Amino acid sequence: MYWIAFISFILMNYKVASKISNKNLEEILIIGFTIYTSSIILTGYGLSALDLWNSRILWAIVPFFITSLTYYFFQRPVFAFEMEHISAFKVIGSAIQTTHQTYLKLTGIERFIFACLFWSFLLVCALQITIVFNSPPNEWDSMTGHLNRIIYFLQRGSMSHFIGTNWNIDTYPRSFCSLQVYPFLMSGYNEYLFKLPNVGSYWILSFGIYGILKNLGVKFKTRLFLSILFLFLPNVLMQSITTETDIVLAAYLCSIVYYLVAYRKQEKTIYLYLAGLTFGLALSHKITFVFSFIPLFILYSYCFLPAIKKKAVFVIKHLIIAHILGLVLYVAATGYIANFIHYGHPIGPPTATQHQSVERAGSLGNLFVQGSRNVVRYGFDLLNLDGLRNIMVVEKVNHAMKAPFRAIDQGLHLGLEKVTEFTIIPFTFDKRFEFYNGSPIYGSIFIFIILPSLLMFIRRPNWMQGLFLMAFAVHFATLAFTAAYDPWKGRYMISSAIYLFPLLSYLSSSIFERKQQWLTNMIFGLVVVIISLSAIFTLGLNIRALPFNAYGKKSILELDRVAALTINRPDITPAYQNFEKLVPKNAIVALGTINDDFEYPLWGAKFGRKLIPLNPFEQGIQAIPTKADYLFFSKGVFQPKLGDIRLGTDTTLVKGVLVRGEDYYLRKLH
Repeated sequence: MYWIAFISFILMNYKVASKISNKNLEEILIIGFTIYTSSIILTGYGLSALDLWNSRILWAIVPFFITSLTYYFFQRPVFAFEMEHISAFKVIGSAIQTTHQTYLKLTGIERFIFACLFWSFLLVCALQITIVFNSPPNEWDSMTGHLNRIIYFLQRGSMSHFIGTNWNIDTYPRSFCSLQVYPFLMSGYNEYLFKLPNVGSYWILSFGIYGILKNLGVKFKTRLFLSILFLFLPNVLMQSITTETDIVLAAYLCSIVYYLVAYRKQEKTIYLYLAGLTFGLALSHKITFVFSFIPLFILYSYCFLPAIKKKAVFVIKHLIIAHILGLVLYVAATGYIANFIHYGHPIGPPTATQHQSVERAGSLGNLFVQGSRNVVRYGFDLLNLDGLRNIMVVEKVNHAMKAPFRAIDQGLHLGLEKVTEFTIIPFTFDKRFEFYNGSPIYGSIFIFIILPSLLMFIRRPNWMQGLFLMAFAVHFATLAFTAAYDPWKGRYMISSAIYLFPLLSYLSSSIFERKQQWLTNMIFGLVVVIISLSAIFTLGLNIRALPFNAYGKKSILELDRVAALTINRPDITPAYQNFEKLVPKNAIVALGTINDDFEYPLWGAKFGRKLIPLNPFEQGIQAIPTKADYLFFSKGVFQPKLGDIRLGTDTTLVKGVLVRGEDYYLRKLH
């Protein structure tokens, strides 16, 4: 029954989207995504307020009512005259027909390029589906914070203020919890479905890029090529199979940009409201959305000024109303206000803000110096063959490519590698394998597509594409100046790419719309092959989720659940496996753990255990409750005593270990 409700709800959202605006397929999908996320997030807020966040039956019913209210809202007279009534089947049929007709007119090299992309994409999708639906999530933040707190919230029936061992459990915005828990509950606690929002966002990004380029006047072959190319970005591919949050934020941002350019082209009020509501969704999702405030202001000015000149009062009034609605509906309850009440800061306690924000830099002068260094550091992070680097031969080529830059850094004393005061993990030209494998950026697409497009723009500038380039530059600089350098932050550049991709029509349109020499066509065909291989290797040789045996390691499909969950921390795997063997599935377990400890695996495969944190963030050690059956603890929190069982952390393991595991013990309390 719950599966039926889940599928029916998805179909309902796209039915409503087709009623609201069914001009084209990509718009139906983007609006459907906005309505779906909106309804689920509002359902989560409402059920949490009633302490019913863990009610499967209410999760199966309430979202339908909220989507219905959304539909009635968009039936108001201000939108009604803009509606176009076209059959959804006709829209889909038209898209298929257009694609088929274009294919028949392709030249030989164009057929090769699209065939290479198509077959590579099928292989990538096969790898993606295999990994998503056959392996549990295992990202570090998910094991300590994001997914772990969802189970705590289910245990409590509410997302209200709760201080767990990791500061993310209480301080991270709560809207995404609802998007993850909804398919999890509807599937009967299938943890693989935690990844579903990421998979959906992966597709929305492609259709969003296609729609943005279409509204900017880019021709069909070019926008089709670039919308597929976006799916081949290594950081986009990597996040599509995880439960990390940045790809979902990027999908929100892509939707906003689509609504903006659609409004500029058509001046329909509905796009203005959809942009305002999605702005609220994005801000409710993650505080790093503020990186896009200035870039979006640039695009808002570009898209709304023509209409403001004609009907200023109308546009400004509805623009303000739309964004206030988004802030009130989605942002108010997400946690920023609660953080301010409890910690005096919307992000969280000083420990968190000083570690990851601009405050770490100290004075304004030092921020300018260190932020400038970070701009250069992240620039060199882009200049890598990520994806292909999973092959050691390519990594040697990548190392050689960096030799001149390393010499310049040392010769001019730039301090890119030596100065570490505004870094979380020090910068190196040769990032260690775990970083570029776990958080790649643009890879060969940057070197072979983005850089040539930038050079072409410099030779032949276009003011509209220049605005998008400016938005990218500001977003990139904001990342560098507002937080300490971290090699994992490549994932934030998924959002940066949305601003950058309109610029890539320079190179791709010259290939598809102008006659080129055979040598140029051959080179571009080779580039497409390299990019396709990079996409395949990004997933096929991803050490966190190997679909087959590689690097002397087993496929994640062959590992037991605990080994798969702790794959990033192989030194603690034996301890967690022993815990799983010794502790009953429905036991109450008190936890004497620290901020970096993985707590999610301790719930058990069926999530039947109850966990009670005894070392809540910055609260000090709490008393062991009498109702607890077991105490799971690290030696750094509680001292072992006679009768405690040492679970077996491998304290000698160094290779592939980013943070050393604690020495874990188990104590039976009754």
